[in-house]
Amino acid sequence: MKTVVLYGFEGAFVGGNEYDYNHPELHHVHKCILFLAQDSEHPDFEFATTECSKFGFANLKNLTGKPLKIDVLNTDSFLGFVGFYEEALNEGSSIVYYPNT
Repeated sequence: MKTVVLYGFEGAFVGGNEYDYNHPELHHVHKCILFLAQDSEHPDFEFATTECSKFGFANLKNLTGKPLKIDVLNTDSFLGFVGFYEEALNEGSSIVYYPNT
């Protein structure tokens, strides 16, 4: 069974992304959350770093990882993240970046 692990980080969008998405402006630095489907709930920072680069992010700082407890998605503060969780389960990963951070 797949587990979605959340990775928080700050990184620069450097382009060269392999995924088609509404990405930030080139060379801007953003705080981000990577939703990554894994076979284990233990953070795999090498896998996460590789996946971040597929979204076009590099120079990662403060990379942290924590398995997502599915029941938290039923709370008001996490309800907006349900789509990212589902995308990670269906596609393997999803990313949220916070503009102007």
